[in-house]
Amino acid sequence: MTQNHHRSVHPAPQLEIVPASRADTEPVAAVLAEAFATDPHVVGLLPHGDVLEALTLLWRRVVRETFAAGGHVYLAVPPGEDRPLGAALWAAPGTRVSLSRMLPGVATYARIFRTRFPDALATEYLTQRAQPTSPHWYLKALATVPPAQGTGVGSRLLEDRLLEIDRQHAGAYLEASTTGLVQYYERFGFRSRGPIACRGKVPAIGMWRPPAD
Repeated sequence: MTQNHHRSVHPAPQLEIVPASRADTEPVAAVLAEAFATDPHVVGLLPHGDVLEALTLLWRRVVRETFAAGGHVYLAVPPGEDRPLGAALWAAPGTRVSLSRMLPGVATYARIFRTRFPDALATEYLTQRAQPTSPHWYLKALATVPPAQGTGVGSRLLEDRLLEIDRQHAGAYLEASTTGLVQYYERFGFRSRGPIACRGKVPAIGMWRPPAD
């Protein structure tokens, strides 16, 4: 999956970064669907129709698969509020959702992508093949709801986990969906590995952050 986040241009709101549980699947999927509604890589793989509905179904399935595989989901929530402003999905080393682990969701994916399902499946295969072979943390998605984009929500979510990843002396990997996001993630120590072949309109760009010394 790719990342959807905007560079901070306003002061960051007060936030708590909290781990999500399976019970949070719906609000997490809602945040991701809103944030990715204009993402060129993800939307470029969808057929014509209700983008928000398709993305809600997609992210609901991805979040469930992430939890089932032992991954981690984190939310950025203003103190005293329930609705998250941002979400991050991480696969810990050894918990990546492989194509075989996605098989139970084939019917859902076929419903989402319809005639584009072969293209979406091929793109997922190419994306997984491009990942580093060494153990690493994989940032599957980082997203901020549109009204809060540019306020530092994504940065807070990212920094919170990178501190722990550095303590583990582990590497991290993600796919950026635009060249602008490549520049953004370079600020956090990620480096481009180049575009990844895909069957959509816009290729994602693989980015690697080596383990801390």
